[in-house]
Amino acid sequence: MRKLVGILVIVFLVSTTINAQGKKSNTKKRANFNAEQMATLQTKRMTLHFDLDNNQKKAIYNLKLKQAEKRLATTEMFKLNKEKGVQLTNEQRFEIQNNRLDTQIEAKTAIKSILNKEQFEKWENHQKVKMRDGKKRMAKGKGNNQKKGNKQDGKPRNSQINRS
Repeated sequence: MRKLVGILVIVFLVSTTINAQGKKSNTKKRANFNAEQMATLQTKRMTLHFDLDNNQKKAIYNLKLKQAEKRLATTEMFKLNKEKGVQLTNEQRFEIQNNRLDTQIEAKTAIKSILNKEQFEKWENHQKVKMRDGKKRMAKGKGNNQKKGNKQDGKPRNSQINRS
C-alpha cells in the first residue's frame, strides 16, 4: 500500500511539473492588422481625443497610413534578418536609430501643421505620458521593478526616511 501511495505521489508531482512548464507561452497575441486598418483605428482614436474636423481626419489618416506602411515594411525586414540570423553592425544600428528619429521629427512637424495650437499642446502632453508609461512598462518587463527611490524628485523610499 505504501508503494502505491508513493507511486501516486510521484506521478502527481511529475504531472504538475509538466503542466506548469507547458504554460510558459502565456503571451498575448497581437492583432495582425493591415496598414489601412491601423491608420483607421489611430485616426479614430485621435478624433475622439482631439476633436478633429473632417479635413484634419483626412490629413491624419494619410499620415498614419504612410507611417503604418513604413512600420510594416520595417517589421518584415527585422523578421527576415532574425530568421536568417543576421547580426547588425554598429553602423547599421546607428543608421536605423537615426532614420527612426528623422521619421519622428517629420511626423511631429506634420502633426503640428495639421492640428491647431490647442490640439497640438494636448497631443504633446499625451506623447509625454505615453513615453513615461512605456518606460515604466519596459522597466517592469526587464525585471527592474524593484522598489527604489523616485529619481526625479530625489526623495528616498519610506524605509530610508530617518524617523528619529
